[in-house]
Amino acid sequence: MSGFAEASMSSDSPTNSSPQDVVTSLHLASLSGDRELIISTLEENAKHFSCIPLPPPAPCDASQAVKDILRERVVLNGISFLGQGSLFLETLRRLACVLCSSEEVGASCGDVNGNFVVDAILTRCARTTSGFDSYNTVLQLLQNPTMILKPRSGENPPIDIELFITNGAVHGAVSSTNMYGFYRLEDIENMGNRNSELSSSDCNSDGNSLDNPWLSIDTVIVEKIDFRSGRSLRFLRIEIPNRVSSESTNGGERNTIYSRNSGK
Repeated sequence: MSGFAEASMSSDSPTNSSPQDVVTSLHLASLSGDRELIISTLEENAKHFSCIPLPPPAPCDASQAVKDILRERVVLNGISFLGQGSLFLETLRRLACVLCSSEEVGASCGDVNGNFVVDAILTRCARTTSGFDSYNTVLQLLQNPTMILKPRSGENPPIDIELFITNGAVHGAVSSTNMYGFYRLEDIENMGNRNSELSSSDCNSDGNSLDNPWLSIDTVIVEKIDFRSGRSLRFLRIEIPNRVSSESTNGGERNTIYSRNSGK
């Protein structure tokens, strides 16, 4: 875990704690089952948990990637394709060909063509790959033998794709969100006991419906690609859904976990 901490966090911690100290604090909060301490630790060190580096995505069969994307909701350069997988694929192919053959790119694109760009983008959209990496990253940070981590019910936000030209080269960016929840085994056990009070109220010991997890965690995997150089940057951001973000007094810089629903 020390290697993970060193790779995942910079040294300029806003709390002046070492990266290993932050990870250790998160482990202890998780093992103690202190939900508020987990959230506050993530929020106070949001800068570190907003850019956790990831390895390149695992290889993905091109035909399977196409089948997968047809089931997804997608946003391409700000245009929504919700339930329009075939139209999205056609638009992506046309856009990639236009960009790769543009005068601005010219011969600098080398062997990269529209088909290559499309295949690379679709591989990055594979939910299987992003789900595997995000699930294991969360488990490295938060572990408790009395709980299980699983995907939350509900529809994931659309996969966000950007494809554009900058500095004479075609660039792409893919952002994919996976929603998880920690569930207490005790609550699951009680729900299976027809003689317990919980089975009649459909609530856990906190008074919440068991459809709602004990702790909700969202992960956003972002990959940015320079198709001319072949270089890419892939990282993961942790979010606490429905958690209002605050602004620091230092130039208005955000210093807490980002919340999609906070309006900021």
